[in-house]
Amino acid sequence: MKVVKIINNNIISSLDDQNREIVVMGRGLGFGHKPNDVIDETKIEKVFRMDSSGEIKQLENLLSDTSIEVVELVNTIIEKASKQIEDKLQKSIYITLIDHINFAIERKRQNILFSNPLFYDVRRLYKKEYQIGKEAVAHINKVLEVDLPEEEAAAIALHFINARLGAEMPETITITRIVQNTIKIVQYYFSMELIDEMFEADYLVLHVKQLAERVLNRRMLEGHDEDLEKMVGAKFPGPSECVKRISDYILKEHGIKITPAEAMDLTIKIERVLTQYESEK
Repeated sequence: MKVVKIINNNIISSLDDQNREIVVMGRGLGFGHKPNDVIDETKIEKVFRMDSSGEIKQLENLLSDTSIEVVELVNTIIEKASKQIEDKLQKSIYITLIDHINFAIERKRQNILFSNPLFYDVRRLYKKEYQIGKEAVAHINKVLEVDLPEEEAAAIALHFINARLGAEMPETITITRIVQNTIKIVQYYFSMELIDEMFEADYLVLHVKQLAERVLNRRMLEGHDEDLEKMVGAKFPGPSECVKRISDYILKEHGIKITPAEAMDLTIKIERVLTQYESEK
Protein backbone atom coordinates (compact mmCIF):
# COMPACT_ATOMS: atom_id res chain seq x y z
CA MET A 1 0.00 0.00 0.00
CA LYS A 2 1.44 3.37 -1.06
CA VAL A 3 0.85 6.99 -0.09
CA VAL A 4 -1.31 8.92 -2.55
CA LYS A 5 -1.65 12.09 -0.50
CA ILE A 6 -0.63 13.23 2.98
CA ILE A 7 -3.65 14.68 4.80
CA ASN A 8 -1.80 15.25 8.08
CA ASN A 9 0.75 13.44 10.25
CA ASN A 10 -1.81 10.84 11.26
CA ILE A 11 -3.98 10.44 8.16
CA ILE A 12 -3.16 9.74 4.52
CA SER A 13 -5.04 8.71 1.39
CA SER A 14 -4.10 5.55 -0.46
CA LEU A 15 -5.53 2.97 -2.87
CA ASP A 16 -6.89 -0.46 -1.97
CA ASP A 17 -6.24 -3.67 -3.91
CA GLN A 18 -9.07 -2.76 -6.32
CA ASN A 19 -7.52 0.64 -7.01
CA ARG A 20 -10.24 2.49 -5.07
CA GLU A 21 -9.26 5.51 -3.02
CA ILE A 22 -9.32 5.00 0.72
CA VAL A 23 -8.31 7.03 3.77
CA VAL A 24 -6.13 5.36 6.41
CA MET A 25 -5.44 6.56 9.94
CA GLY A 26 -2.80 5.82 12.52
CA ARG A 27 -0.75 7.89 14.94
CA GLY A 28 2.35 9.16 13.12
CA LEU A 29 1.34 7.30 9.96
CA GLY A 30 1.96 10.24 7.64
CA PHE A 31 4.96 11.72 9.42
CA GLY A 32 7.98 12.12 7.16
CA HIS A 33 6.27 10.52 4.16
CA LYS A 34 5.66 11.79 0.64
CA PRO A 35 3.51 10.50 -2.28
CA ASN A 36 4.43 7.00 -3.53
CA ASP A 37 6.17 6.05 -0.27
CA VAL A 38 5.24 2.62 1.05
CA ILE A 39 2.95 2.74 4.10
CA ASP A 40 3.92 0.92 7.27
CA GLU A 41 0.71 -1.10 7.53
CA THR A 42 1.44 -2.10 11.13
CA LYS A 43 0.65 1.52 12.10
CA ILE A 44 -2.78 1.55 10.45
CA GLU A 45 -5.53 1.80 13.07
CA LYS A 46 -8.52 2.54 10.84
CA VAL A 47 -9.39 2.34 7.13
CA PHE A 48 -12.17 4.59 5.83
CA ARG A 49 -14.02 3.48 2.70
CA MET A 50 -16.74 5.76 1.35
CA ASP A 51 -19.45 5.11 -1.24
CA SER A 52 -18.22 7.71 -3.75
CA SER A 53 -15.18 9.75 -4.69
CA GLY A 54 -17.11 12.86 -3.63
CA GLU A 55 -17.52 11.49 -0.10
CA ILE A 56 -13.82 10.59 0.01
CA LYS A 57 -12.93 14.21 -0.84
CA GLN A 58 -15.36 15.47 1.82
CA LEU A 59 -13.78 13.19 4.40
CA GLU A 60 -10.25 14.19 3.45
CA ASN A 61 -11.08 17.90 3.74
CA LEU A 62 -12.77 17.33 7.08
CA LEU A 63 -9.97 15.20 8.54
CA SER A 64 -7.29 17.68 7.52
CA ASP A 65 -8.60 20.06 10.22
CA THR A 66 -9.70 17.49 12.80
CA SER A 67 -7.61 16.21 15.72
CA ILE A 68 -6.92 12.50 15.81
CA GLU A 69 -8.52 12.39 19.27
CA VAL A 70 -11.88 13.46 17.78
CA VAL A 71 -11.56 11.00 14.89
CA GLU A 72 -10.74 8.16 17.27
CA LEU A 73 -13.65 8.85 19.59
CA VAL A 74 -16.08 9.17 16.65
CA ASN A 75 -14.84 5.82 15.39
CA THR A 76 -15.43 4.31 18.85
CA ILE A 77 -18.95 5.79 19.00
CA ILE A 78 -19.86 4.45 15.54
CA GLU A 79 -18.42 0.98 16.20
CA LYS A 80 -20.41 0.72 19.43
CA ALA A 81 -23.58 2.02 17.77
CA SER A 82 -23.23 -0.46 14.89
CA LYS A 83 -23.57 -3.30 17.40
CA GLN A 84 -26.82 -1.82 18.77
CA ILE A 85 -28.51 -0.79 15.52
CA GLU A 86 -29.77 -3.72 13.45
CA ASP A 87 -29.80 -1.87 10.12
CA LYS A 88 -26.61 -1.18 8.24
CA LEU A 89 -25.32 2.36 8.68
CA GLN A 90 -24.38 4.49 5.69
CA LYS A 91 -20.65 5.19 5.53
CA SER A 92 -21.34 8.92 5.37
CA ILE A 93 -22.05 8.76 9.13
CA TYR A 94 -18.30 9.33 9.62
CA ILE A 95 -18.48 12.62 7.71
CA THR A 96 -21.64 13.95 9.35
CA LEU A 97 -20.73 12.92 12.89
CA ILE A 98 -17.16 14.20 12.82
CA ASP A 99 -18.38 17.49 11.39
CA HIS A 100 -21.16 17.76 13.98
CA ILE A 101 -18.93 16.98 16.96
CA ASN A 102 -16.27 19.44 15.80
CA PHE A 103 -18.95 22.12 15.58
CA ALA A 104 -20.53 21.19 18.93
CA ILE A 105 -17.17 21.38 20.72
CA GLU A 106 -16.39 24.74 19.13
CA ARG A 107 -19.82 26.10 20.15
CA LYS A 108 -19.23 24.97 23.72
CA ARG A 109 -15.80 26.54 23.89
CA GLN A 110 -17.26 29.83 22.69
CA ASN A 111 -20.11 29.55 25.23
CA ILE A 112 -22.75 29.51 22.49
CA LEU A 113 -25.92 28.03 23.98
CA PHE A 114 -27.47 25.07 22.18
CA SER A 115 -31.20 24.51 22.07
CA ASN A 116 -32.74 21.56 20.23
CA PRO A 117 -36.49 22.01 19.67
CA LEU A 118 -36.75 18.32 18.71
CA PHE A 119 -35.10 17.10 21.92
CA TYR A 120 -38.15 15.59 23.63
CA ASP A 121 -39.58 14.17 20.41
CA VAL A 122 -36.34 12.46 19.40
CA ARG A 123 -35.98 11.08 22.93
CA ARG A 124 -39.44 9.53 22.71
CA LEU A 125 -39.54 8.55 19.03
CA TYR A 126 -36.08 7.06 18.66
CA LYS A 127 -35.22 5.63 22.06
CA LYS A 128 -32.39 3.38 20.89
CA GLU A 129 -30.67 6.12 18.87
CA TYR A 130 -31.21 8.61 21.69
CA GLN A 131 -29.50 6.27 24.16
CA ILE A 132 -26.60 5.95 21.72
CA GLY A 133 -26.43 9.74 21.56
CA LYS A 134 -26.53 10.01 25.34
CA GLU A 135 -23.67 7.54 25.71
CA ALA A 136 -21.75 9.37 22.97
CA VAL A 137 -22.06 12.70 24.80
CA ALA A 138 -20.78 11.10 28.02
CA HIS A 139 -17.83 9.60 26.10
CA ILE A 140 -16.99 12.89 24.38
CA ASN A 141 -17.15 14.81 27.66
CA LYS A 142 -14.86 12.30 29.38
CA VAL A 143 -12.26 11.94 26.62
CA LEU A 144 -12.06 15.58 25.54
CA GLU A 145 -12.78 17.08 28.98
CA VAL A 146 -15.64 19.23 27.73
CA ASP A 147 -19.18 19.63 29.03
CA LEU A 148 -21.60 19.14 26.14
CA PRO A 149 -25.24 19.36 27.26
CA GLU A 150 -27.68 16.45 27.11
CA GLU A 151 -29.50 18.14 24.19
CA GLU A 152 -26.55 17.07 22.05
CA ALA A 153 -27.67 13.46 22.53
CA ALA A 154 -30.75 14.14 20.39
CA ALA A 155 -28.66 15.86 17.71
CA ILE A 156 -26.25 12.92 17.55
CA ALA A 157 -29.21 10.53 17.50
CA LEU A 158 -30.56 12.27 14.40
CA HIS A 159 -27.32 11.50 12.54
CA PHE A 160 -27.68 7.80 13.33
CA ILE A 161 -31.35 7.87 12.33
CA ASN A 162 -30.36 9.34 8.96
CA ALA A 163 -27.55 6.84 8.49
CA ARG A 164 -29.92 3.97 9.31
CA LEU A 165 -32.87 5.10 7.20
CA GLY A 166 -30.76 6.30 4.31
CA ALA A 167 -32.62 9.60 4.55
CA GLU A 168 -31.37 13.15 4.43
CA MET A 169 -31.45 15.27 7.58
CA PRO A 170 -34.31 17.52 6.30
CA GLU A 171 -36.51 14.43 5.77
CA THR A 172 -35.86 13.13 9.27
CA ILE A 173 -36.59 16.55 10.76
CA THR A 174 -39.81 16.79 8.72
CA ILE A 175 -40.99 13.40 10.02
CA THR A 176 -40.19 14.44 13.57
CA ARG A 177 -42.01 17.75 13.19
CA ILE A 178 -45.13 16.04 11.80
CA VAL A 179 -45.16 13.83 14.87
CA GLN A 180 -44.49 16.79 17.13
CA ASN A 181 -47.35 18.86 15.69
CA THR A 182 -49.79 15.95 15.51
CA ILE A 183 -49.25 15.09 19.18
CA LYS A 184 -49.70 18.78 20.04
CA ILE A 185 -53.07 18.76 18.26
CA VAL A 186 -54.16 15.72 20.29
CA GLN A 187 -52.99 17.22 23.57
CA TYR A 188 -54.59 20.59 22.87
CA TYR A 189 -57.89 19.11 21.67
CA PHE A 190 -58.34 16.96 24.77
CA SER A 191 -56.54 19.29 27.22
CA MET A 192 -54.18 16.57 28.37
CA GLU A 193 -50.48 15.82 28.41
CA LEU A 194 -49.08 12.58 27.05
CA ILE A 195 -46.39 11.29 29.39
CA ASP A 196 -43.69 8.67 28.86
CA GLU A 197 -45.24 6.27 31.37
CA MET A 198 -48.39 5.89 29.21
CA PHE A 199 -47.79 2.82 27.04
CA GLU A 200 -50.76 3.70 24.80
CA ALA A 201 -49.19 7.11 24.24
CA ASP A 202 -45.99 5.38 23.09
CA TYR A 203 -48.04 3.29 20.65
CA LEU A 204 -49.71 6.45 19.36
CA VAL A 205 -46.37 8.21 18.86
CA LEU A 206 -45.02 5.20 16.96
CA HIS A 207 -48.16 5.06 14.82
CA VAL A 208 -47.94 8.78 14.00
CA LYS A 209 -44.25 8.38 13.12
CA GLN A 210 -45.17 5.67 10.60
CA LEU A 211 -47.96 7.88 9.29
CA ALA A 212 -45.48 10.76 8.90
CA GLU A 213 -43.15 8.51 6.88
CA ARG A 214 -46.05 7.59 4.60
CA VAL A 215 -46.97 11.27 4.23
CA LEU A 216 -43.41 12.08 3.21
CA ASN A 217 -43.37 9.18 0.73
CA ARG A 218 -46.92 10.06 -0.39
CA ARG A 219 -48.10 6.49 0.14
CA MET A 220 -51.19 6.43 2.32
CA LEU A 221 -52.85 3.26 3.61
CA GLU A 222 -55.56 2.10 1.25
CA GLY A 223 -58.59 -0.10 1.83
CA HIS A 224 -62.09 1.22 2.30
CA ASP A 225 -64.84 -0.12 4.56
CA GLU A 226 -67.40 2.67 4.68
CA ASP A 227 -69.69 0.97 7.21
CA LEU A 228 -66.84 0.27 9.61
CA GLU A 229 -65.45 3.80 9.22
CA LYS A 230 -68.88 5.29 9.98
CA MET A 231 -69.25 3.02 13.01
CA VAL A 232 -65.84 4.04 14.41
CA GLY A 233 -66.60 7.72 13.80
CA ALA A 234 -69.96 7.43 15.58
CA LYS A 235 -68.58 5.44 18.50
CA PHE A 236 -65.60 7.74 19.08
CA PRO A 237 -66.80 11.25 18.08
CA GLY A 238 -64.08 13.13 20.00
CA PRO A 239 -61.11 11.27 18.51
CA SER A 240 -62.81 11.34 15.09
CA GLU A 241 -63.10 15.12 15.18
CA CYS A 242 -59.51 15.40 16.41
CA VAL A 243 -58.34 13.31 13.45
CA LYS A 244 -60.13 15.71 11.10
CA ARG A 245 -58.01 18.53 12.52
CA ILE A 246 -54.88 16.46 12.07
CA SER A 247 -55.92 15.71 8.50
CA ASP A 248 -56.47 19.42 7.84
CA TYR A 249 -52.99 20.19 9.22
CA ILE A 250 -51.31 17.55 7.06
CA LEU A 251 -53.20 18.67 3.95
CA LYS A 252 -52.32 22.31 4.53
CA GLU A 253 -48.65 21.78 5.38
CA HIS A 254 -47.79 18.79 3.18
CA GLY A 255 -50.40 18.78 0.43
CA ILE A 256 -51.71 15.27 0.97
CA LYS A 257 -55.04 14.14 2.37
CA ILE A 258 -54.98 11.15 4.67
CA THR A 259 -57.22 8.30 3.52
CA PRO A 260 -60.31 7.02 5.39
CA ALA A 261 -58.30 3.94 6.34
CA GLU A 262 -55.58 6.11 7.88
CA ALA A 263 -58.18 8.25 9.65
CA MET A 264 -59.93 5.22 11.15
CA ASP A 265 -56.69 3.69 12.45
CA LEU A 266 -55.62 7.00 13.98
CA THR A 267 -59.05 7.49 15.58
CA ILE A 268 -58.78 4.11 17.31
CA LYS A 269 -55.23 4.82 18.53
CA ILE A 270 -56.31 8.16 20.01
CA GLU A 271 -59.32 6.54 21.71
CA ARG A 272 -57.01 4.01 23.39
CA VAL A 273 -54.85 6.85 24.72
CA LEU A 274 -57.94 8.61 26.08
CA THR A 275 -59.11 5.41 27.78
CA GLN A 276 -55.77 4.92 29.53
CA TYR A 277 -55.55 8.62 30.43
CA GLU A 278 -59.02 8.60 32.04
CA SER A 279 -58.32 5.39 33.93
CA GLU A 280 -55.10 6.77 35.42
CA LYS A 281 -56.37 10.22 36.39
